[in-house]
Amino acid sequence: MCFDSRPQCVLGRPQVSTKLDSFHGPLSIGLEGHFRNVNIPYMRSAIDKAASLGLPIWITEVDVQPGPNLAEFLYQVLREGHAHPPAVNGIVLWSAWSPQGCYRMCLTDNSFKNLPTGDVVDKIIREFFSVVVTATTDDNGFYETSLGHGDYEVSFEDHCQSEKHMKFPRMSQHFKLEASEDILNVKILA
Repeated sequence: MCFDSRPQCVLGRPQVSTKLDSFHGPLSIGLEGHFRNVNIPYMRSAIDKAASLGLPIWITEVDVQPGPNLAEFLYQVLREGHAHPPAVNGIVLWSAWSPQGCYRMCLTDNSFKNLPTGDVVDKIIREFFSVVVTATTDDNGFYETSLGHGDYEVSFEDHCQSEKHMKFPRMSQHFKLEASEDILNVKILA
């Protein structure tokens, strides 16, 4: 029997399997991600081992030890975590800002301008979460969806009229949804 935090040790402990068998509510696994030394093969192995339980996994408290390769290491960790669907349901960063500085890893400076680590997070978001959605409005010309805060581009095409009879066969509008907004209505008048 082993007593450290290696995945095979934690998952092999009798109290872990007993607790899993006796609980009948929703369960998931939280893997803390405080990285001193980034070892992607070990991370991959730990996720695969935890995934063998068949429970959703959240990689929590992700931060990387400060150093000259901080941004590159963060990029590797985020890419690896995202490479394990459907096992990994989410990744939570540990990057709380304060005027005195961050615990270990800041995403912005004190003027809220991106640092290289913030650029990495933005790159990952664009890379993995930028999607094109094609939708059709209802009979009244409405389409409703839920969006997270961010920058959006909405394009409109009217397929009911021929292009030669339309003044504007295709229109688009850019808008930004702030985190504090509850509902944002975007109107495109044709």
